[in-house]
Amino acid sequence: MGENPKQCHEVQDVQIWDFQTETWVKGFRTDIKKLPDVYVLKWTDCQTTNKAPDGIDVEIDVEKASSISVQADSTAVLSDGSSIDVNVHSSPDGSSWDTTPYAEFNIGDAEVKTVLVEPGPKKIRLRLDYNSGGSRADVTVKVKVRE
Repeated sequence: MGENPKQCHEVQDVQIWDFQTETWVKGFRTDIKKLPDVYVLKWTDCQTTNKAPDGIDVEIDVEKASSISVQADSTAVLSDGSSIDVNVHSSPDGSSWDTTPYAEFNIGDAEVKTVLVEPGPKKIRLRLDYNSGGSRADVTVKVKVRE
């Protein structure tokens, strides 16, 4: 093998050494991605169903997502609800929302649970249902969106 020539210094080009032809060839990188976005949503003293996080909907853009994980945590000291639903609503266009959850899961008192949500819609939002047991649900949900 001969001496390797210097790689191109232009920022927009990526040059890859081809060992068979012993030349630099133009290429592109697929391994550079930003770190996933993490959204933290809280429900304090939830005693009803279909409640937005502390009364304010948070729309999360997932149009470019390759994976979405949702972790619910009901370990707050004052939380004592034994049946709590975490509902994921989706919107294909950012304006019309599901009336039946796109994805949903149930947790009890003092539990932490993570589920994966299938990517596909343009946006998602989360709602909480306090169903039964105890007197209230205090829940923190983390949504991680990986592009």
